Amino acid sequence: MVYAREALTKEIAFEALKNFFREKPVVLFGSGMSCALDDRFSMHELAKVLVDRVPPLLVSAPEKREWEAVADALYKGQDLESAMNGVLDQSLVEKITEATGRFISAVSYDCCLKVVDGQNEWPAGTLLKVLVDTLPEADPVLNVITPNYDLVMEHACEHIGIPYTNGFSGGVMRTVDWHAAEQSMWVSTRSVVSNRVRHLYAVRKHIRLYKVHGSLNYFTFGTKVVENNEWALNPPSFLQRVMITPGVSKHEKLQLYRQELLQRADDAIEKESRFLFLGYGFNDVHLERYIRRKLIEQSSHGLIITKDSNQRIKTILDAAPNLWLVCKGTGAPEQTSISNSRYAGTLYIENSALWDVAEFKKVIIGG
Repeated sequence: MVYAREALTKEIAFEALKNFFREKPVVLFGSGMSCALDDRFSMHELAKVLVDRVPPLLVSAPEKREWEAVADALYKGQDLESAMNGVLDQSLVEKITEATGRFISAVSYDCCLKVVDGQNEWPAGTLLKVLVDTLPEADPVLNVITPNYDLVMEHACEHIGIPYTNGFSGGVMRTVDWHAAEQSMWVSTRSVVSNRVRHLYAVRKHIRLYKVHGSLNYFTFGTKVVENNEWALNPPSFLQRVMITPGVSKHEKLQLYRQELLQRADDAIEKESRFLFLGYGFNDVHLERYIRRKLIEQSSHGLIITKDSNQRIKTILDAAPNLWLVCKGTGAPEQTSISNSRYAGTLYIENSALWDVAEFKKVIIGG
């Protein structure tokens, strides 16, 4: 016998959304969080830039042949991720990476200045602040994973006072050393017991950030991956950016930097059972393999907050019983859509923009 599903009401939805935050989630955020500040962060805008800037850089016949296939796919309406699947020539990969880095770094620089100056507010900032501030003393780390290259999140954390580490440690040129990076989050208190001074150490509540596709300030220097903020906008010619560009070649390159960029993120996903997705489109094959197992096979709790949904999100939403989706409705400009596969139909809320993470935090969490 097939039983009819209960209709989703505003009361049911809001109670479920509030309850989601009773436990600490792993946070995964995508390009939607950067696009909220500047549309130039979108894959669509990047595709237009690459079509304009890559051809003058091409020299060899294999480069030109592979790029022509990419351009043709984009012209026919394929997304950048799919169009880049055929890029295998390493020289072409490096030129695409450099063109991508130069474009995104310029956009990131503009946005970061406005965030630090207070002109713009990164939508996820206040929500992350609440999540970090309410971490239990015994579990003071919020794992945050992103495929984004830009530095907006880092500048937002600095601006609103959220401590974070990304695994790099050192001076101007930082190298991967998770132990040293974590030690920087230790704080000591001095106490006197029986006329003896004792120092007690505790870990500050903080974010552990995993940039799994690299970053504008990550580079290969000799045999090491280093972080250098000074080089982000205009790196020296002898360096190669550590940025995993869209397409199949991404996954070959991931293996080279797996320890630095992926292993710890994989471990964080594997250990947790609650996942918060912010502006994330589920277009990363590697991460999705782990996420699908957690959400579908293990029925982990999940919440997606994004402006625009897509078929990939719909597919995983239909198969994951404890996954909620909050996105923009198809009706009026200020309409929110909320759905979960356990309930019949979709809940639409008029004059509401809960897909804006800042608005969601204000309405659902408060403050």
